[in-house]
Amino acid sequence: MMSLNKRELKKLLLEFNGISSRLIRVDYQDYSDVLKKFLMFIEGQPVTYDFIIDCGPTSYDVAEEIQHVTRDQRAIIELGSSEKEEVSNIYHILKYCAENQLNIPTTVADSYSSSNKYQDMSDEFNKRVVYVLIGHIRKYLEKIGVDMGMDENIRYSITTNNGQVNLASDHATINATQNNGVDMAILLKLIEEAKKTISDNFSPQEKEEIEESLEAVRDELSQPSPKKGYIKGLANTYI
Repeated sequence: MMSLNKRELKKLLLEFNGISSRLIRVDYQDYSDVLKKFLMFIEGQPVTYDFIIDCGPTSYDVAEEIQHVTRDQRAIIELGSSEKEEVSNIYHILKYCAENQLNIPTTVADSYSSSNKYQDMSDEFNKRVVYVLIGHIRKYLEKIGVDMGMDENIRYSITTNNGQVNLASDHATINATQNNGVDMAILLKLIEEAKKTISDNFSPQEKEEIEESLEAVRDELSQPSPKKGYIKGLANTYI
């Protein structure tokens, strides 16, 4: 359990979007290093790490799954049949690769692209696997923000139990809410509002993270089939 207010949650989302964007867009040669930083971040934040732990153990032996995928170039990683399984399985796959110094683009990502270029394999693996975990974590954090309401000064105690988010403001009664997602907002408005917030109210590090996220938005929009959820998640941090 940890305590934070809505402003602190926004900063957490800002930092999460920054490291997530960096991993999604990483050069395959830097993949292992950036993956370790990504894992260190989500494990270092009680809110995100408690969410992962609450999703339970993996639905299979991770080492065997990795060996199966590396042996058979047509095989892909089993993500799971539920959100909780996806969160747990993907996190433990990434953790196993990081701890065993397996560079994902050159080992387990072969089956994710018809190209023989490691960068293409890296990009496709991120789109089909890593982004699923990022999306679940971002949705969870956004749901907490919605439940907090508008007041940025009230501090909340946050606990997670069997997929249920429990919020208690100061010493108030806990209100339980299910993590069912958030509505899509108007994309252009989100981007414009995000641009307006880059001011002297942010530290140099925060400004850099915002600029990186906005650049990621532009990059995603340039794709043939941009992911609306990814773009919305990046922009929604700042409004």
